[in-house]
Amino acid sequence: MFHTPIDTRFGHPAAADRFFAFGARPLAFPADLDLCREQVPAAADCEALRFAAAARGCASAQAFRPAFATGDWRVFSSFCVVRHLPADARVVIPGAGDRALRFVVEGRLWQASGAAALAAANPSQLLLPGAIVGEDALFSDRPGDLDIRTLEPALVLELSLARQKELTASCPEIGFELLRAAGAVIAARGRPVDARTDRSAN
Repeated sequence: MFHTPIDTRFGHPAAADRFFAFGARPLAFPADLDLCREQVPAAADCEALRFAAAARGCASAQAFRPAFATGDWRVFSSFCVVRHLPADARVVIPGAGDRALRFVVEGRLWQASGAAALAAANPSQLLLPGAIVGEDALFSDRPGDLDIRTLEPALVLELSLARQKELTASCPEIGFELLRAAGAVIAARGRPVDARTDRSAN
């Protein structure tokens, strides 16, 4: 069965002929396009991948390790804001209800309940690169009671509540994995040290 070419049927020159008639370059083949990188600022992309690398090497119970592919991290980073913080900056104030998530890329943060003094130097209260801050806000509307400050200049990725909702609506798989990984941090934090030791020994 023979088909009449589209160009002949509609009496228009070929699209390629029209395209090159104006001296334009041919479009790149879809496989050559990095669509994620086109949508995500290079700086944010770099910071998210640096955070992922830090989380993989972090031994803290606060380490945030979602099962994200490289492209997922790039999409995730497009919803975050990069914050450069000086030493002794207040990151979270006790009673604050912004419900934002924060991810430590560089520097060390210190956390304590609102009643604790900053003079205490408990290693378990340190938040190192790769850690998530504010994970409880994903599962509770109550204001947090933590006082979190930087011990040195730090770089933090911030994901506001509004942007969390946008991320979950537009990329449900990434939003679900965000919840799962944050829940894993909460579970690890609440498990007694001896229980974790016993389980690892079996």
